Amino acid sequence: MGTDLRGNLGDAKREDRSLRVLSSRRVFLDLFGCDPKMGDRAGEKAIFEFFVRTLPNFAGESLREWGQPSEDPPDVWCVTVSGQRIGIELGEWLNESQMTRAKGLEAIEESIVDAIGPQPDNDLGNIYFAWIHARPRVRVKPTEIQSFRSEIFALAREVDSRWESEPEWWSPQGVHYDDFARYRTVGKYLTAITFFPRVQYVGWPPHGEMQKRQWPSGCDWLVFPANGGAYSERSSVEALLTILAKKIAKYASKPSQIQMDAFYLLIHYNQGLLYNTPVETPFFKYEDAARVASEFISDDPGVFDKIFLLLAFDPDQGVFQLYPTIA
Repeated sequence: MGTDLRGNLGDAKREDRSLRVLSSRRVFLDLFGCDPKMGDRAGEKAIFEFFVRTLPNFAGESLREWGQPSEDPPDVWCVTVSGQRIGIELGEWLNESQMTRAKGLEAIEESIVDAIGPQPDNDLGNIYFAWIHARPRVRVKPTEIQSFRSEIFALAREVDSRWESEPEWWSPQGVHYDDFARYRTVGKYLTAITFFPRVQYVGWPPHGEMQKRQWPSGCDWLVFPANGGAYSERSSVEALLTILAKKIAKYASKPSQIQMDAFYLLIHYNQGLLYNTPVETPFFKYEDAARVASEFISDDPGVFDKIFLLLAFDPDQGVFQLYPTIA
């Protein structure tokens, strides 16, 4: 049964979010209400709903109804208000190898965060916050969760109590602490913890002053450092061109499972935002990636009548029509 679009679709959910404090799965659930698994029907349905909300007249007119066939292709069928029947093939812009590595790291971090459990407000006198450095390929055993939690907070209290007698720890870089001899469960899963000082110098010498910072109430202060490093847009662009080439080469003719007047390709970008190196640089934007993709397609779209690129993480970012290009 199709989804009737003649009623009010409703506005896209708009909330302020911080990708640094939410897990990638929670971000996707908040945006789409389903797990981030492209290829399953719930994920495809959520992506297409987002697409329709963002560009309701993508077919040149609004839709009367749409649905998902029992077997693909296509992934989605729709009927316009004038009766035109359109099939939609979905594809994801994603660097698979980067995602595999990132999800492995995410699983390790979630295991440790779950073991730490709810964090009390930081009432330590000298420690502002701390970075956790996990060992590779570890998961905290259920039988060691309680000891891990009690040890990591006991360790933080010990470091805090020693702070004033350890002047080498007072720099903005804090202390990279890896002496876990008395905290064997923590040492089993972590290589080190970097503790940062609560006191910092504010202003320019000689007129500055030392100030004591207050970590926000209700915010975790035992956290993982953000992933970083040098990158370029090249790997992201290659991933986009790869999925385009794969989809164009997939069909020698339009699928015959259902009657179609037109066949569209919708490439979407969402998990790549969370698991891949960024697309954008100071000199390269999403618009540039869309332009490169349009030039790649040129006049050879295969069986597709239209090709779109959806940035499926913010309705304000919108949709790019890659083929045919719009002057």
